[in-house]
Amino acid sequence: MTPLELTSSVCDLHNGKLVKLIKYEEEEICPLCERERNTELLSQQQSEKIRQAHASKAYLAFSKQSILTDENLYSASFGNYEAKQHEEIANNEKAVKAYQRYKGGEVFNTWLTGMPGVGKSPLAMSILRNLNETGEKDKCCLFISVDEMLRKIRGTFDNRESIYTENYFVDLLSVADHLVLDDLGAETGATGTGKQASDFTLRVLYAIANARQNKPTIITSNLSKGELVKMYDAKLVSRLMKDTYLIKFEETSDKRIKNIEF
Repeated sequence: MTPLELTSSVCDLHNGKLVKLIKYEEEEICPLCERERNTELLSQQQSEKIRQAHASKAYLAFSKQSILTDENLYSASFGNYEAKQHEEIANNEKAVKAYQRYKGGEVFNTWLTGMPGVGKSPLAMSILRNLNETGEKDKCCLFISVDEMLRKIRGTFDNRESIYTENYFVDLLSVADHLVLDDLGAETGATGTGKQASDFTLRVLYAIANARQNKPTIITSNLSKGELVKMYDAKLVSRLMKDTYLIKFEETSDKRIKNIEF
């Protein structure tokens, strides 16, 4: 081990206190400066570990905290989206554009509307999945079935052990960097029945919409704007439609039953 020896040189960087330097391997070193450098290095290393842990948690939230009714949606991508008709091809391209804009840091809401089974949810998942895989790893991406979320919240009324409380979901969805609200309106009942959302549903959706006014949200729905206003109210719909980028299906048929004959 190389012996240390004090030198006649001093370091004057310590609030007027002169510190004698130590000679180590032909180099003069201030022991206090060296300790400060080591402390700073350790602090940087700890900060990086915390950052990586946070990034890992945010990245994994997509698969661990999303609420889906169909697990097959996780495999949806732009590459395997079935686009044969002009409208399907155009809407796939619009979805890619939305992804690119989100990745570039833009804040806006994407609405995918049309009849059931036309491919709204797979396109929404494709946008979100690409953001989770290719975007910044400390960004949290969540896909939430509105109907399933509300069902889980109602389940806590009789099961106090469940974590899926109203506060849990409001807090979770409020902080998500990119969020899909899937099948908005399905939680209230069949399309065309004229049903109105319950006070409970409105309260939850209002809390989420208020918290996300400056965050990007992707929404899929079978309902028109007029139907949404009747089901909820104009104020809530207005907030959800702030800075809307619309992907609308008008001509595409239901992909899920296209080969079924009676």
